[in-house]
Amino acid sequence: MIHKLCRLMEKWLTIKIGVEIRCCLSFFLMLFFYCVYRLVGGVTEANIWHIAEMILMAYVFGWVQALLRADYDQMDQLGLKEWAVLMFSGAVYGFTAWLGRWFEGSWPITLLFALYMTGCGLCTVLICHIKRFIDAKLLNDDLKAFQQRAQNESEEE
Repeated sequence: MIHKLCRLMEKWLTIKIGVEIRCCLSFFLMLFFYCVYRLVGGVTEANIWHIAEMILMAYVFGWVQALLRADYDQMDQLGLKEWAVLMFSGAVYGFTAWLGRWFEGSWPITLLFALYMTGCGLCTVLICHIKRFIDAKLLNDDLKAFQQRAQNESEEE
């Protein structure tokens, strides 16, 4: 019973940590675009309500992605489903920005923001894919080294 509870807790923590990482990344990306937009417009202040909406959006969307098993960091390929998730995500971020009037209701800027977030999602998929490839290579190298050490030790006996 305790073992099953520990495994369940480990699984939940793994999902939660992934959501928190994606939330931080998504929030940073949204805030970066927002701040650049404000600075280009000659404004050096940000609306605290917009920032709060960005944090909430990043967190809620991170959990939705995790629950639907559509996490950017878990995508192994870019098939129809993955492209649909990327496009839908960008559209949801754009729609949220439009509802929150993050860009004063400007459709061109909101559309650019949605495309930016879609591109960021695509970059995240690519970066996570490369990281998994490198991790797998390193683990395989470690396994070969371990097997070689084990073989050398058994030959010495």
